[in-house]
Amino acid sequence: MHKKSKTLFILIEMLKKNYQKTLLLFSFFFLTLSSSFAQNQNNQNEIDFGTLTGSVQTDFRYYVEDSVIGAAVPLEKIGFNNYFTLNYERGNFRAGVRYETYLPALLGYPSSMRGTGIARRYMGYTLKGLDVTVGNLYEQFGSGMILRAQEDRFIGIDNSIDGLRVKYDFNGKARATGIIGRQRNGFAIDETNTFGKQNRMSTGVVRGLDLELYLHEIFKPKLTEEEKENQIPVLNPLSVTLAGSFVSKYEDYLGTIDYINRNVDAYSARLFLNKGGFSTNVEYVHKASDPSKVNGFIDKTGTGFLMNMQYSRPRLGISLSAKRIDNLDFRSERTAIDNVYYINFVPANTKQHTYRLLTLYPYAVQMLGEWGFQAELIYSLKRGSKLGGKYGTSIALNFATARNLDKKQVTTDEGYTAEFFAIGDKTYYQDFNVEINKKISKKWKTIFTYVYLEYDKDQIEGRTGFGLVKSHTVVADVQYKHSSKLAFRSEIQHLATEQDQGNWLYGLLETTIKSKFSFYLSNEMNYVGTGANKPKAKHYYDFGASYVKGASRFGLSYGRQRAGLLCVGGICRIVPASSGLSFSLTSTF
Repeated sequence: MHKKSKTLFILIEMLKKNYQKTLLLFSFFFLTLSSSFAQNQNNQNEIDFGTLTGSVQTDFRYYVEDSVIGAAVPLEKIGFNNYFTLNYERGNFRAGVRYETYLPALLGYPSSMRGTGIARRYMGYTLKGLDVTVGNLYEQFGSGMILRAQEDRFIGIDNSIDGLRVKYDFNGKARATGIIGRQRNGFAIDETNTFGKQNRMSTGVVRGLDLELYLHEIFKPKLTEEEKENQIPVLNPLSVTLAGSFVSKYEDYLGTIDYINRNVDAYSARLFLNKGGFSTNVEYVHKASDPSKVNGFIDKTGTGFLMNMQYSRPRLGISLSAKRIDNLDFRSERTAIDNVYYINFVPANTKQHTYRLLTLYPYAVQMLGEWGFQAELIYSLKRGSKLGGKYGTSIALNFATARNLDKKQVTTDEGYTAEFFAIGDKTYYQDFNVEINKKISKKWKTIFTYVYLEYDKDQIEGRTGFGLVKSHTVVADVQYKHSSKLAFRSEIQHLATEQDQGNWLYGLLETTIKSKFSFYLSNEMNYVGTGANKPKAKHYYDFGASYVKGASRFGLSYGRQRAGLLCVGGICRIVPASSGLSFSLTSTF
């Protein structure tokens, strides 16, 4: 056999015998090849060996015991999360790996995030509209209500699909995506090979197909070259996209419940319209009966409805959204709980607060049932007017609410029924926001915020005895830019409530020098009203500094972290109270 043919035969046999090992070998081969030759590229006449990029992230915390805030110390006394990513591209080929270590994980991260291993490895190739990728994949169909594989380190989620994805673009008129594989959940303890610990994959297999039709391109009239030259461009043309998705999971079942199916199918349809300053998108999802530990193993279908509308014109923006979720918890393992093995993602249509005290009560989407509404208006006052001032003023009003479904309990295996337009009388979450953003001068800028918020702590956090927490919060954010090399920022926040832990006061001072050095000092104080018998206030102080050098950022801080929920887009994790020294490093190359 010819030497080249023999080599090709060996590679094919390797692929047949061990796909994962071969995938990693190929990835490291191309990454090493790129790294070896990249230094020799001194002019454009040399051979193109591709591009190697990557990133490093380290989050370290040394914990100390703090009885004042109830902070305990883990046995190891530290939390140590590390992520190292390499990506290689050459022509139509791409490959990459991500190596992670949790030695152990920071407090509050899922128990599955432990140990060391290859968290992601992939290879892909594109050719004339065709895109094929194998390995750990991230993908989203529509808003994600039917499928979203994502990574979010902040809340400890990585539900990548390990398998195959094929995409095809039909000359800009349509796009199809197909995907199949199993989902990741941390690292297994008892499975090792040459490359370290392997991911603990779901027992269920996820299969999905998505098709998008760009109707404005499909029905666009064909023009001759002369007509194209003489055609007057249309400002803000109409765009219409019609799409549909199919997602199915297969999971074996050997139990005794006769209505549990090994295959669970879900379908979705969506429509997107955009014309000038107006846009709207509507999506509907239907999921077959999917008995699980989360829903109590009931024999009931699931549905999801989402509508977003936006209108904008100079100095004015309006947005409206509505969402209905009914039994839409969709996972690749029916016994899974917490934030693992989620096939889908339901976005929260509430305002995503960033100010510290407003993160005390973040909303977590209720996957088993909710009605949600949100309305927002942003108006910019005219510059030079009496109210607008010399530099202009903008006002933002936002209202959001999430309510329960009007469920009727039944004695059958279905568990309950709920009419589509029937909204329950229980408020899970509701807030009203007013934000005034005003630039006083070239150096001074202010943001004033008021928020009234209602938060069902028992429902959202799975607790008892708290009920509906009602709070009023005011925020003053003042920024002063002395020069291009020196800037200051301060925040004063106050949250008042008669429920839960009582009132909170927060203050922050921050200085930035030459856009490289940053220093901050903050204190978050929890106190309960006034009176002789009031408990002693708790202070959650924090101070630190950061330094930016090129594409790298170093951070060092010491302080206290209050217990509570950390949320992104409606997905949350509970973190315990902690106290200690933290170090962080992020760098890209």
